[in-house]
Amino acid sequence: MIIESRYSGRSGVVNGLTDGSMKFAASTLREATYFEGTLGRPLVFREGLAALYDVVVSDFKYRPRDRLEFKAWLEQQDWKFLASLGTKSKQVRERMEVLEARRTELDTLRTQRLQPFHRARKAYFDHIYHNQYELSLILDPVITIHPDQIAFEAFSRDESSYARLAAKFELFSQIDSFQCGTTNIDFSPRLHGELERMRTYRRTRFAVSPSGFAVASDDGAGHVEKKIELPDSWMAGFLQVHAVMSMGLTHLRIDPVDLYNICRTLRRQKAKVSPRSIRWELEPGKRARVVLEPWNHVIELTESAVFAGPKPVSIRTWGRDRLRTLSRLIPCTKSVDVYLAGYGMPSFYVLDLGPATFTLALSGWTDNDWTGGTSFEMLTRRLSVTAPQLLQVYESLRSTRFATEEALSKSTSLSVETCRSAVSYLCQAGRAMVDLTSGVLRHRDLFFAPFTINEARATVDRAVEETNPTAKAARLIVDEDNARIIARRQVSTGFKLSGSVRGTKGERVRPLVHVDHEGKILEATCTCPEFKDAKLTKGPCEHILALRLIHMDRLRAE
Repeated sequence: MIIESRYSGRSGVVNGLTDGSMKFAASTLREATYFEGTLGRPLVFREGLAALYDVVVSDFKYRPRDRLEFKAWLEQQDWKFLASLGTKSKQVRERMEVLEARRTELDTLRTQRLQPFHRARKAYFDHIYHNQYELSLILDPVITIHPDQIAFEAFSRDESSYARLAAKFELFSQIDSFQCGTTNIDFSPRLHGELERMRTYRRTRFAVSPSGFAVASDDGAGHVEKKIELPDSWMAGFLQVHAVMSMGLTHLRIDPVDLYNICRTLRRQKAKVSPRSIRWELEPGKRARVVLEPWNHVIELTESAVFAGPKPVSIRTWGRDRLRTLSRLIPCTKSVDVYLAGYGMPSFYVLDLGPATFTLALSGWTDNDWTGGTSFEMLTRRLSVTAPQLLQVYESLRSTRFATEEALSKSTSLSVETCRSAVSYLCQAGRAMVDLTSGVLRHRDLFFAPFTINEARATVDRAVEETNPTAKAARLIVDEDNARIIARRQVSTGFKLSGSVRGTKGERVRPLVHVDHEGKILEATCTCPEFKDAKLTKGPCEHILALRLIHMDRLRAE
C-alpha cells in the first residue's frame, strides 16, 4: 500500500528573543484540517513531541552482527598457520616475520591514503540521513484534531511500539481557530532538532496548516512530496492496539519515580542471559513490586502503587528496553497508569503530563510486533453488523468526533453491543479508535477517501470471523459438532466454562474459558500444543474459540 503525502511547505520552528512560531505542514491531499493557537506550556509540548520522535525512530529488534570481517580474518589466520607448518627452516621463519611486519606497515599507509575517501563517504551518508532518511524510514505521524484535544499517533520502525501524544486544549493559553479532522504532518529530523530550542520565556505560536513554512526544497519546488510504502499489516497494527485497549486490563497507578528507577536500572545493567523480563508482583491492598530478571532485582514501588485488584497476580512482560523512550517525559509526569493484558501480552503506559497525556503501547515482546499476525481482536466478541448500521455508527461518531458507547447507542438507536462491534469494524478499517485515557471512542480517518456504503460493505465482508484461519477453524469445529461443554458455572463476572473439543487435526483437547456476560474472553487455557507454545500472546486457539461459540449459542437459546 502506497500512501502519498504532499506538503506545500516544511514543518519548522522559528524562535526569536521574546516569541517564536511553530508550524506543522499538513498534507494537502487530506481533508481541510487546521489549528492555530498559542502554547501555554511549551516545555510539556516539546518533551511530548521529543518522546514521540524517539518512539518513531526506535528499532529494538535483535539483528545478528555482521561477521564477514571476522570470518575473513579467521581464514587469514588459518592460512598463516598452515603456511607456518611448512617452514621448518629458521631462516625462512625469520624472513616471513619480516614480510608480515612490512605488510602491516603497508596496510597502515593504505588506511591513511584512503582517509579522504572515507571522509567523503561519511559526508555522503550524512547527507542521505538528513535528506532521504525521513522519506524512506520515518512514517509521518497521524495528527487528529478533536473538539477537546490534538492527538499525534505513530508506530516505531520495528512496529513493536505504538505512541500517542494527546495535547488537551488546556495546554494552549489561546486558541484562535481550528477545524476537526485527520491528516499527516511533516515530521523530520530537522524539525526534531528545532524543537529542542523551545523555551518557556518565549511566546510560542502553534499552527497546523497546509502551508506550513514556505521553504523551498533543494530542487527549487514549492512543495514536498512523500510516498510512503505502507504495508497492509500496518492497518492490522492499529486494530490490534485498539482491540487490546478494549479488553479487561489489569490496572496499576505508579509514581514517576518508580518509572525512573526501572529505566535507571535498565540503563545501568545489561542482561546476557534469559529471562529478560519485568515481573509485576501484585497483591490486593499491598504495594506492588517490580522484579527485573535475570538478576531478580526487586524494586519496591512507592506507597501510592497499591494494587486494588480482586486477587494476587504475577505478570511477566518482555521487551522492557523500549521503556527507555519515556525517559525524557519523567520530569514532566504527574503519575503513570500501567495497564497489563497478561503473561507475555501487550502492556500500556499512560503518562499524565497535566495538560497532555502520552500513551506508549508495547507488544508482548519486540519480535512479536503489533503487525506480526496477532489476533487479539478475537478475544472480544463481535456481533454481525450490516453495512447500513456500520455507516450509521460512522456518521454519528463523525458528527460528534468522540462519544461513549452509551451515547453512541442513544444517537443511533442501536444496542450497545452492536455499536461496540461496529466501532471494532471501523477500527479495522482505519476510521475510528479507542481512547484508553478518557475511555471514549473517537473518530479518526486514516485515509482521505470518504467512507461510503460500498466501503462499509467491503469492511463487513473482510470481517475477522470470515478471514482469520483460526476463527474459520473454530466455526468448522462447531458446525461438525466436535465441541462439548462439560461444565458451565455462572460467576459474578460472567461464566466459567470447561469443555472437550476435537480439533481440525483430529486431536481431543480440554479448553477452560472464563468469559464475561458479553462473551469477551477474560482468561483461558487449553491442552493443545499451540496454547502450550504461545498461550494467549498471539490470540486464542481454535479450541478456545469453539468453546465460546457453543456457549454463546446456548446463551441465546436460553
